[in-house]
Amino acid sequence: GGTTATVISNDTLDGQPITLGSGGNATLTPGASPNPGLVMNPDGTISIAPGTAAGTYQYPYTICEVLNPSNCDTAIATVVVGAAVIDAVDDTFPSVNGENGGSTASVLGNDTLDGVPATTATVTLAPGTSPNPGLSMNPDGTISIAPGTAAGTYSYPYTICEVLNPGNCDTATATVVV
Repeated sequence: GGTTATVISNDTLDGQPITLGSGGNATLTPGASPNPGLVMNPDGTISIAPGTAAGTYQYPYTICEVLNPSNCDTAIATVVVGAAVIDAVDDTFPSVNGENGGSTASVLGNDTLDGVPATTATVTLAPGTSPNPGLSMNPDGTISIAPGTAAGTYSYPYTICEVLNPGNCDTATATVVV
């Protein structure tokens, strides 16, 4: 979330800067918001609610002269909402006994979305191709090692994508030593 600068900063009336409010020379009327997460405030700033999907939004508005209310002009403010920084970080887990099998911690344990830990509520997890039939990645990001899995060092790729912006993804590799 956040707030933009005022949309009237480059607007003029008879060559003079637009001023709003009591004693101002113009009124501001917002058009229809292009997204429920965007709201134009009375001072011409646009508030972006947390959780607003990434994208470029066109927000129309109209300014009218106070002394001559029919003297109006319409413009469009372009608001660019960026996606959160997503970071899938490579993992190296402690060795697992292949005879008995076992499980690793979650690959999500060191991954972040917008600087906070990634969770299954904020990201989707897509396992890559398992490097061994005895290894499988679970929905919670843990990797199960089946009993009888041959000894070796296995690289298991995975991708996380932001739930709010599904095209915002990052890939990492989990290293499993059996």
